[in-house]
Amino acid sequence: MAFPEKLKELRLENGLTQDELGEKLYLSRTSISNYEIGKNEPNIETIIAISDLFNITTDELLK
Repeated sequence: MAFPEKLKELRLENGLTQDELGEKLYLSRTSISNYEIGKNEPNIETIIAISDLFNITTDELLK
């Protein structure tokens, strides 16, 4: 599963809207949306923040 699909799956499994996830990561809803559709890719700091938030490794998030 690619990163965009994994991010959306994690968000939905945790009952979060794009707005709520954005607030937790200090990002806009638009940024989250763009990550989920594969339009943009997060920087390494954001990847680490996402993996920490969902308590998974960066490998699990990216592979």
